[in-house]
Amino acid sequence: MKDMAAEAEGLGNIYRHLWLLRAVAEAAGADLDQAVRSGRLSGLDYARLVTSCRGAGCSKSCALWLSSRRGGGPAVPDFCPNADVFKRLMP
Repeated sequence: MKDMAAEAEGLGNIYRHLWLLRAVAEAAGADLDQAVRSGRLSGLDYARLVTSCRGAGCSKSCALWLSSRRGGGPAVPDFCPNADVFKRLMP
């Protein structure tokens, strides 16, 4: 039997990745809350976005990308595992 708790230990901190996910979505111009409310994104899809972020191993690069961003138009880093979803949810 697979030990799911042990597997989850390899993922990054859920709160850090939830913050990163929301910050990158905002930089992309994607409103995740509105996407859930309108049905464009299900709760399960949202959970998958967080899990994908947690398992990607790019949290330091992501934080650096966010801190070096100086405004401008909507953008998503190339290394983001959720880039396609954010682009789809852009207005």
